[in-house]
Amino acid sequence: MMDKTKRIFRLYLTLTLLLAVSVIVLKTIAMLSPGFDRANGYYPLHSLPCEIARLATVIGVILLLTQLAPLKGKLEIKNPGRGLPVVFSVALTGILILAFSLFRVLELHLRSLPTRLSNGSISIQAVIFCLASALFGAIAACCSVFSVAKRQVLNAVHALAAMSISLLSLFYTLFLYFDFTLPMNADVKIASQAAFLSVALFFLCEARIALDRPIWTLYTAVGMIALLLTLTGSVPNLLYAVIRKTPVLDSSIDDFLLLGFAVYILAHFSALTVKPVQTAGGIAGKILAETEAAAEAEPLDREDVEQISFFGDEPRPADIPARTETFEEEPEDDLGIFASPDIPERPERQERSEKTERAERPERPASGTRTTRSSSRTGKKQ
Repeated sequence: MMDKTKRIFRLYLTLTLLLAVSVIVLKTIAMLSPGFDRANGYYPLHSLPCEIARLATVIGVILLLTQLAPLKGKLEIKNPGRGLPVVFSVALTGILILAFSLFRVLELHLRSLPTRLSNGSISIQAVIFCLASALFGAIAACCSVFSVAKRQVLNAVHALAAMSISLLSLFYTLFLYFDFTLPMNADVKIASQAAFLSVALFFLCEARIALDRPIWTLYTAVGMIALLLTLTGSVPNLLYAVIRKTPVLDSSIDDFLLLGFAVYILAHFSALTVKPVQTAGGIAGKILAETEAAAEAEPLDREDVEQISFFGDEPRPADIPARTETFEEEPEDDLGIFASPDIPERPERQERSEKTERAERPERPASGTRTTRSSSRTGKKQ
């Protein structure tokens, strides 16, 4: 069952990556074709590669949400924050978040901001949400630096960083909505909004893990959807900027940040260990977790392994001999089980039986004489 669940998880991850690669190729073809509006983020009108990419993305998101539901209660992820790729992804994401926050604050041009607000080139809502995104981005960057310096991810720091990134993604999505310099229905803008919203949901699941309230099925499904949307929303724009030597929407910092989130998710998924929970109450999973924790804390010898109880008892050290009490058993006959138990008789009944036996026993006559036989009752009367 455990191997089957691992195969299912790897199958979904592989299909998600293959779908992402296909959508990236189709979007890149649509961008490089004539008619793409780089300044406003519009794809060519009635572009077949663009329409296929949209349809494939929507179908992929629906399948990930619906097909992962039968795995509810069968996914338990062990150690989602260990390994060198995870540490590298945390450091990379922290650097990109810090650069993103600084870039967005500098792009506001705080000195000329009152003039821009008065002439309507920027809205007050966009300014507020941009500053809020930068604030939470700075908090998340500090948490990532702390985690990399400590070479471990603490639960409190992990929860704070995950919530900060979730709020950063949410507020930046609102910033894109109130940014009137871009059309509301621009293709690139909508793709960025969907990607940032999926990142916000993924890091909410990360915060639940840090608070010991995980939902593994939701974490897996939302993570794969976020991986799909971040890759397909950032890589085509970066490829266009490299090929045409000009960025889409005059900025690539959003695409670099989304790509950093994709690397973060992929690194965490590669470090996961998925195992099924065999019972409804999770008793077997709890016993297995306690046994594995004891094994990781102190390596056991062969003699120690034999002393581990199935019911979760702690293993005893090998140098301390276990107490064993021996009882001497009397040899019993194999046929003794068929013998009836001895029931003690009452004293009156025992005395009566002795008299009866004595009376029924014939008396031996003396030599040359013949005596008459008398009953026990006659003897009593006389």
